[in-house]
Amino acid sequence: MKRKLVALVIAGAVTMASFADINDVQQALEAEDKVAAQQAFDGLSAADKNSIDGKVLTGRLMLVKEDTEDAFDYFEELQDEHSSNVDVNYYLGVSAVIMAQKASIFSKLGYAKDFIKAMEKTVELKPDHQDALNTLIGFHLNAPSIAGGNSEQALTFAKQLQQYDEEQGYSQIANVYWQTEKPELAKQIMAEGFKKHPESGTLYFTRAMANIADEAWQDARTDLIFAAKYAKDDEKKSRALYQQGKVSVKSGEEAALGIDALTQALPIADKQYKPWVTYRLAQLYITEKQLTKAGDFIAEIDVSEDEELEDKVKKLKKKLKKLMG
Repeated sequence: MKRKLVALVIAGAVTMASFADINDVQQALEAEDKVAAQQAFDGLSAADKNSIDGKVLTGRLMLVKEDTEDAFDYFEELQDEHSSNVDVNYYLGVSAVIMAQKASIFSKLGYAKDFIKAMEKTVELKPDHQDALNTLIGFHLNAPSIAGGNSEQALTFAKQLQQYDEEQGYSQIANVYWQTEKPELAKQIMAEGFKKHPESGTLYFTRAMANIADEAWQDARTDLIFAAKYAKDDEKKSRALYQQGKVSVKSGEEAALGIDALTQALPIADKQYKPWVTYRLAQLYITEKQLTKAGDFIAEIDVSEDEELEDKVKKLKKKLKKLMG
């Protein structure tokens, strides 16, 4: 009996150790650190790698390395064997929507259909899958009807999201109304949301983005201050602070306030946002005629993974060079 108990304890310890290793890979992927993710994955046991969780991680590694077509084919095959696995369906949908963005006009519609099918299967299997719901809402709001975009579907998924994350649900419902030119309904749903969640960074950020779209700069700035104040984590706070800086750039006003916000954002911004924060700082220092500082920030911008930013930085360098004579 004692020997059997010891064996069970050892088995449990092995299971926990393996689970922790898999968690290491997942955490590195969430942080978009593909080198650390690959190293952690390489350290997994053969059993872990061959488990369904390990197979999903294999596909996710393809995605972070931007081997999107291989990832799509991989998850499509994996779905044939694991059609009821939530993660398999979700990441098949993720790879499909990325392929839809990259593909030729002749292939876009096919990938869009694959995306909808996989993501709808995901929320059928797991109705509270918030990432899938948010992705479906964004797709249905932004994709043309020929590709399957449908604002009524977006509203349906937003209301479903509201059941599991009320603040985000109010935010997404308001977004649907704003993007379908129903501003009064958007204001009504936002008022209802603020009544229930008066200190919601999410709701302040959502209203700020609508104000930015309307070029209501002062209202946007006010909302962004509260969005940063009530942000639930550094990622959300850095985005609110970044938008404060962007408002200063776009409006041509309150450059000093924008610089202060971006300076606060810089140490807490994630890898994706940090180069953009630095770029906006350079723009505002040029506005303030602090050209040496602007040049220092331009020199720090990492454009290696963002072609859009690379083009903008080239133009900003030319502008700075002209100003410095």
